[in-house]
Amino acid sequence: MPQERTTGASPGTVFTALLAGGAIALGVALFLMALTAWLIAGGTLGEEWTDRAGMIGAALGCLVGGRYAIGSVRSRALLVGLGTATLFLLLWLGAGLIFPEGGAGGGLVPLAAAALGGGAMSGLISAFRKKRRK
Repeated sequence: MPQERTTGASPGTVFTALLAGGAIALGVALFLMALTAWLIAGGTLGEEWTDRAGMIGAALGCLVGGRYAIGSVRSRALLVGLGTATLFLLLWLGAGLIFPEGGAGGGLVPLAAAALGGGAMSGLISAFRKKRRK
C-alpha cells in the first residue's frame, strides 16, 4: 500500500491558529483604541481621531494576528491571513462593538476593509518571505 502524503496542517490546528490570531487581533485593536481614548482625554490628540482609531486598530491587529496564525500553520499564507481578519470581524461583531449608539452600521464597511487589508497584508508579507535553507 502506498503511504499517504500530508501537505499542510490538520483542520484542528488551522482552526486553533485562526482563533488565536483573531483573539490577538481583537486584543491589539482594543488596546490601540484604549490608548487613543486616553490620549484624546488627555488633550494630546483631537477628537477627529476617534473614528480613525478603530480602523488603524483593526488593520494593525489583523496584521499582527495574521502573522501569528500564519506562523502556526505555515501554509496558504494569504488564506490564513484573510481567515484571521474574518474571524476578527466576527469576534468584533459578537462583542457588539460595531454598532455603537444608533446601530446604523455605517462603520462596518470601512472597518471590514481595514481588517481584510491588514489580514491580506500579513499573508502577502509571509508569502513572499524567503524560506531558510538548512
